Amino acid sequence: MKFSIPKLPWPDANPDNKEQTNMKTKTIALLTAAMGSFALTIQPAFAQGGLTPPGAPAPTMKTLAQIEPRTPIASLPFTITNAGSYYLTTNLVGTSGTNGITIASGNVTLDLEGFALLGVPSSYSGVLVGGYTGVTVRNGTISGWGYHGVDAYFSYSPRNVLLERLNVSANGATGLAVSDGVVRDCCCASNYTGIWVARGVASGCVAHDNGGYGIGAYYSTVRDCHVFNNGFSGIYAQYSTVAGCQVVNNVQSGIMVYYPSCQIVGNNCQHNNTSSSSSHAGIYVLDSNNRIEDNHVTGSGYAGISVHSSYSGNVIIRNTVTGNGANNYLTPGNQVVGPLITTYGTITSLSPWANFSF
Repeated sequence: MKFSIPKLPWPDANPDNKEQTNMKTKTIALLTAAMGSFALTIQPAFAQGGLTPPGAPAPTMKTLAQIEPRTPIASLPFTITNAGSYYLTTNLVGTSGTNGITIASGNVTLDLEGFALLGVPSSYSGVLVGGYTGVTVRNGTISGWGYHGVDAYFSYSPRNVLLERLNVSANGATGLAVSDGVVRDCCCASNYTGIWVARGVASGCVAHDNGGYGIGAYYSTVRDCHVFNNGFSGIYAQYSTVAGCQVVNNVQSGIMVYYPSCQIVGNNCQHNNTSSSSSHAGIYVLDSNNRIEDNHVTGSGYAGISVHSSYSGNVIIRNTVTGNGANNYLTPGNQVVGPLITTYGTITSLSPWANFSF
């Protein structure tokens, strides 16, 4: 059997065709040149020679300052002299004749971290804030100091102070005292005065069983606080606003208005003036030109809402007073008093300023 090899369709299939032969020659030359160029191109990949080793690897772990960029406080007394953040590492006990922590710089945050600053007899204040600005103290217990729990008012005049989430008790003077700042979400019990705030705000706080006032306010706002069982008045207001507070069972007045230009609005005062003094009441007004509005006053010793006879120009509207009979309202002349509703049943008065008495 014979086999035939098929002719390939190359350009030189016909050797007599010079044009095809020339084309083949050119094609081979071009391919040879391209392969030579490729070889020259990839040749450096196989070059040998010394390589410079890389440098040491960069550190990947954080420093202690990066992990905890705050300064620990592990013993008392301690003085803070630089701005920054500080924290307790354990419960700390003070010493006689000293403050616990003295803040002698502005822009300081002191975090008690849930621990306690514990005073001893003849100690001074748990935390003393100098005359600086931008100081925060938070998150812990301050108890048993001879003077104040936190003094951010009496010794100096600091500014922009924030005291929050503190449990302050059994201090010889004021639990928390602050000027030009905020006290919020704190509990102050069994101090001489619970909270004193000047030119600031006290909000969401509890002040109970203090020997003197529960909360004292000077050019300030006291709102949404629970104040009970204090030895003097529950809230003592000077040029201040008291709003939305629950004030219960204080020995003197529930709320004492001691200076003019106060607003006493929307409070619930129950069973105050437990001493039944004629110089106190559920709400007792001891100056002129105050606004007493929308309060609910029940069961106060001697009187419900009372204005001292020496003063005038107080606006008394939309209040409800029960439990003191004829003494529900003691409002001498020259006051502005809404009409009094004393009968049960459907309200027929159209006055939006009416007071209620039962």
